[in-house]
Amino acid sequence: MTTLPLAAPPVDPVTCALCGFEYTPGGDSCRERGCPIAFGTCATRHCPNCGYTMPDEQKSSTLGFLRRLLGRREPMAVGTVAELPTGTRGVVARLEGDPELLTRLTAQGFAPGVAVHLLQRSPTYVIEMGETTIALERRVAEAIVLHDPDGRG
Repeated sequence: MTTLPLAAPPVDPVTCALCGFEYTPGGDSCRERGCPIAFGTCATRHCPNCGYTMPDEQKSSTLGFLRRLLGRREPMAVGTVAELPTGTRGVVARLEGDPELLTRLTAQGFAPGVAVHLLQRSPTYVIEMGETTIALERRVAEAIVLHDPDGRG
């Protein structure tokens, strides 16, 4: 009697929160990037396009514990920095735009989960991230999509 090897359950593709690239986590994409635990149980996801690393919410017991402890639900997207009124705070949900712009924003510290505060809209957009204040032109402000920090939408 011949036995067939068990097939691994199918893995749903995920979309990188930073660059929007859709990929299947684990397997070849992780091994190609040289991940030392690509064959074990990994609780992180690494985008093969931009290299952004984020926790795998289904596998990370720590992230699950923190979500239960804090009772925090996923925030609702409220728009881009360009759409916000002056004085509004938000959390970066994702970045949109061409690869050059995404690289520039990432180098300046923008990434999913980063809190921002819009200080002014005119004559240019001025935002505060932690101890850093940055002026943005309109097309850049439109590339930064935000969540409501309180999850109210």
